Amino acid sequence: MNFFINRAMGIGNSGVEHAQFYRGELFDKAGIPYRYVFVELVRELHEAMDAWNLRNDQVINMWEYFVYGDKYLDHGPLYKQAVKSDMVIDSTNTNRMFTSQTSSGLTIIEHMVKFPDPKKPNMLLVSTARVEIFNAQTGKRMVMFEYDNEPHREFLLKSIHLFDFKGQHLYFENEVLLQKFFFEQLNAYYEGKNTFIIDRGEESEAALYKMRDLGIKIIELVHADHLSDRNDPKHPLWNNYYEYMLMHMDKVDRVVVATKLQREDLLVDFPNDTNKIVAIPVGGIRDKKPKAKVQKKNNGVFKFVSVSRLAEEKHIDLCVRAIAKLHEAGHKVSLDIYGQGETKNKLEEVILELSAGDYIKLKGHSNHVDQVYPQYDAFISGSFSEGFGLTYIEALNAALPILSFNARFGALELIHDGENGFLASFDRGNDDDSVEQLAKAGEKMLAANYSNLVRNARRSVSEFKDSVLAKKWGDLIDEL
Repeated sequence: MNFFINRAMGIGNSGVEHAQFYRGELFDKAGIPYRYVFVELVRELHEAMDAWNLRNDQVINMWEYFVYGDKYLDHGPLYKQAVKSDMVIDSTNTNRMFTSQTSSGLTIIEHMVKFPDPKKPNMLLVSTARVEIFNAQTGKRMVMFEYDNEPHREFLLKSIHLFDFKGQHLYFENEVLLQKFFFEQLNAYYEGKNTFIIDRGEESEAALYKMRDLGIKIIELVHADHLSDRNDPKHPLWNNYYEYMLMHMDKVDRVVVATKLQREDLLVDFPNDTNKIVAIPVGGIRDKKPKAKVQKKNNGVFKFVSVSRLAEEKHIDLCVRAIAKLHEAGHKVSLDIYGQGETKNKLEEVILELSAGDYIKLKGHSNHVDQVYPQYDAFISGSFSEGFGLTYIEALNAALPILSFNARFGALELIHDGENGFLASFDRGNDDDSVEQLAKAGEKMLAANYSNLVRNARRSVSEFKDSVLAKKWGDLIDEL
């Protein structure tokens, strides 16, 4: 069996989850068995699965497994219940106990405590100290654990109890030991060659590296730039998310990156790992040739679109400011932004500040971006770092030229300046200059031969067909 290891998933997912979903489609095409494995306690997991058309027998959640046991691995939870929650508040108007019921049949009780704010000693905070998980159908308590508020790593799991798990009461001091036990159970249940494909989670890495003697295979996925900036000595060498893996390369069978450029860059530091480091894109295009793009005049307005999580590292605010500059210069342009996230309020403020509400709009989340792209003329991205840029592939396949910063690695590999889009330089410490450069690149796009951009956009992704990428994964799994 092949396990895609991740912390969690939700309704609005990051590129990591989208990459997993796409890999699942490729494995289906290649006839390779797999399961999505999530190790966080996700209350609305099954609602999210429904939104993304994932079946119960495709997904394994560590906590649901500890409640239901091995039978759960074949078909998921069989007991369903209505979702509800209740908060107990004490006489000081302080939250003390939060009870929630998941649709998958778990009852979760969170016990809360007051504690001093480490940053503001005179202030008290209220947070979860202990969690109990019950099988709602039987009423039996199956799991209990505590949180340790470690100053530099926020909340860590500790003192974890599994009650009556296969007739035993088990105790684990921390999450790494718990995950190791969990992965050992999966390895024992699914006989034959088991490959653990890690998309996210240092705890999962630490747990699986301890299991090498069981004959498992480990593949690590790198979804972003593994360096902050190779040419900037002010930044640390490794991206924190990949540091643990890069310091333990001997424990890994394969490292999969999304672009040839990133593979070449990793080989600078690991020149002897030419066979270990593999480039397989995390997104692709359908084998069936898409319909020809219908070009519309849109009343003379050139319509840009952005599809992204609304997160600081995506720098959507720079896109907003660049489009506003084009508008102020007299160009008929518009921008629709699809996505949700923590910077929504900030973006609303920027749009209001620029009086740009008539031509720049937040459109919210969409699960059907393939239907979104054809409505627009070009795609815009403000990211300074994209390991691949799944949305780049989607946009190019929809014949949308791309306006972006010349960030490693996805933009530099997928966008050919002046052919299928335009690239702008950026300065991490100077947003004004970055906006100016992005607007100048936008000027070039508006002045270019648009028909040629459209033609080149679709041609540029012909090597990313599903069947080609499915074969790459099939060959990789077979050779381990």
